[in-house]
Amino acid sequence: MKIYGGTDKGCVRATNQDAYVFEVIDDTTAYAVLCDGMGGENGGHIASGRAVEIIGQALSRGLSSHPSPASVKSMVVSAVSAANAVIFEMAGADKSLKGMGTTVVLAVVCGDLLCVAHAGDSRAYFIPEHEGSSRKLTRDHSVVQLLVDSGEITDEQARVHPKRNYITRALGVEREVELEYMEHPFPSGRVLLCSDGLYNYAPPEEHLDLITTCAGEQDVFLLIDEANKAGGTDNITAVIIAK
Repeated sequence: MKIYGGTDKGCVRATNQDAYVFEVIDDTTAYAVLCDGMGGENGGHIASGRAVEIIGQALSRGLSSHPSPASVKSMVVSAVSAANAVIFEMAGADKSLKGMGTTVVLAVVCGDLLCVAHAGDSRAYFIPEHEGSSRKLTRDHSVVQLLVDSGEITDEQARVHPKRNYITRALGVEREVELEYMEHPFPSGRVLLCSDGLYNYAPPEEHLDLITTCAGEQDVFLLIDEANKAGGTDNITAVIIAK
């Protein structure tokens, strides 16, 4: 199992508020975490950075003890809740950080099981081996997704909707965060974690060749470059788990 990651501030933003971390614990166990910060130039960067640090450390400790798959959910919820509490308290204690928060999407691999959790609009995709297709595992926690679900707008309209950046869940905004969790078979294939700066400009389903042939960090940047070529108005981050 290999994991490759990359991030870029894009063509317009002055700073990069995305952050990620990953670790391959052993041949059958690994994790990856990706966060997209919000809330001002300083706040967003701090929120995403602290979130990946806290969640990453908790998952690294927990997975190193080789837990049963049944205990992964409680480990993930505990890690994300801890990060949420820290960011929420930081925002309340410092006026310059008021309103900061971050999305989160994470993946834990335990043997042939993939565990995914998220809050916000950062996404996880599953690309089965030799199938030439991708499957979006996460459902955006966003205003436009609610409009799509209610039939008020189409998926195509959602991509250009003026409120497409309005999210309905995030870490650090409330005292408690509502996390969505799922499990998926993962005997082989690839998993992509990405921020909206990637999928809005370089839709994974249109760049499967770059994802399935990725064999290093430099290859991740070929995918990121596609998002920059298409506008790159946001920070762009991608993490690929290959199994």
